[in-house]
Amino acid sequence: MKRILTSPRWCFYINLPLGGFTLLVVCLLLKLDEKKPQLKTWRETIRQLDPLGTALFLPSITCLLLALEWGAADYPWTSPRMVILLVAFAMLLIAFVLWQYVTRHTTATLPARIIFQRSVTFGSASQFCVGATMLTVSIYVPLWFQAIKGASAMQSGINTIPLVLSVVFGSILSGALVQRIGYYTPFMILGSGMMAIGAGLITTWEMTTDNAMWIGTQIVVGFGVGCTMQHPNIAVQTILPKEDVPTGTAVLSLFQTLGGAVFTAVGQNLYIHKFSSGLEQIGGLDPQKILDAGATNLTTGVTPAIKALILAAYNDSLTHGTFFAALVIACLAIPAAVGMEWRSVKAKPDTSVQRLDEKRDQKPQQPRGILKAPGNGAGRQEANQPAVAEPAPALKKMFRQSGQFASYLTATINPDLRDQLGPGKQVRR
Repeated sequence: MKRILTSPRWCFYINLPLGGFTLLVVCLLLKLDEKKPQLKTWRETIRQLDPLGTALFLPSITCLLLALEWGAADYPWTSPRMVILLVAFAMLLIAFVLWQYVTRHTTATLPARIIFQRSVTFGSASQFCVGATMLTVSIYVPLWFQAIKGASAMQSGINTIPLVLSVVFGSILSGALVQRIGYYTPFMILGSGMMAIGAGLITTWEMTTDNAMWIGTQIVVGFGVGCTMQHPNIAVQTILPKEDVPTGTAVLSLFQTLGGAVFTAVGQNLYIHKFSSGLEQIGGLDPQKILDAGATNLTTGVTPAIKALILAAYNDSLTHGTFFAALVIACLAIPAAVGMEWRSVKAKPDTSVQRLDEKRDQKPQQPRGILKAPGNGAGRQEANQPAVAEPAPALKKMFRQSGQFASYLTATINPDLRDQLGPGKQVRR
């Protein structure tokens, strides 16, 4: 009984009541006012799920993850097994892209009108970088505490509380400010910069790093992740038409999860490679035996002099291997955030000219000969109605007004938009 209570499976068991409560709340309280077209048959329903696209995409990603997991650690990169995995990944991915192009107007999993929308494209790149950085840091920082600082598994988890709390605080604060100001792009740029700075500071950790350093570094990384992580979803809900929002949100979730999965494998590969190379330079050790010992038992049964060398090699393998990869991907989040459109969540979402033309084509036009005379009451009422200007295309209109402060902030951070603010809202020099 004691073994069951102390089992690591409780890390997963605790999700059962939480997930059950969430499911109950959603079923009882969530009310969606949607009018979706009813599919006639099960065959049509399955066809809408794009089974062929799924059958091509999932094996391609599986081959990539296996190659990253096994490469250099279990098999050399030139081995037939690795070559087959990489070739299979490339061929399946190309087939998936071609299939998405063929079905772009019907049942594509990633419709072109969504995936190539500017904010969705850059938002997906941002989510990929954020997911990769956050998961890499949250997995390997506890291992650094266990190996370098000699902390237990529980204590290493407690030491990462600054990271978790700063993510929550950054998400809440930036979300509240977005609702106040109206624009999410500045917070994505700020968060991406802080995330990159924090990831760079992690690469400077040494065996003698004090508590203030690793606590402050985690706060910087976590606050940057919190300011960046949720805003691509807000952008999708602001820009895309209502019927495309679920697909856009799913695309962002896909790239965030994919970034975490890929760079977890990349980080492990870099760690094993650099740590094995460091152990080989020490001499008189079995690298595989030390790797199998785990983070808490790296130096069991060795002399103090050898222990210091092993810990130095371990620290170097994480800071200059795994954490450096997190730094690179965190830096790539900055141009992804800069590429986001400047849209206000307070303004009503625009419909594109294409959708406006489609609605106009579907509206029946009355023949000229049956139009009512201008003297008729109904005709006079229609003639007096002001003409409604057509909205600008989503890719061209990059700014919407949302208060004096938002206009000032927009013109200050993005000078290219000053001409669109109007003469009454120009920034005074």
